[in-house]
Amino acid sequence: MEEKIEVFENDDNQSQADFYRKFKEELNQAHTFPSNYVFKFIVPAQPSNVAMLHAIFENSNASFSSRDSSNGKYTSTTVKLLAKSADEIINYYQEVATIKGVMML
Repeated sequence: MEEKIEVFENDDNQSQADFYRKFKEELNQAHTFPSNYVFKFIVPAQPSNVAMLHAIFENSNASFSSRDSSNGKYTSTTVKLLAKSADEIINYYQEVATIKGVMML
């Protein structure tokens, strides 16, 4: 099955609540829950950042894979889990957003 990926533009006029409301609608259209979901994050390559990511998903039975960038400045982490709902996915994104310098793909 080919998945359609939509890029959400950063609209300065759109509130965070509106962004997540639209994102939730998109998730519910694209997935039937429970559903496997893949998160991709890039963080500055400091052990504390990777540890924070792992701590956020600690109680989720998630699987992780990480890779350092060629210059060693960043760590790319893929997190796979069985998500129960769109709200659960959004909650994880909101928690990860608290990590300084994180990029969420």
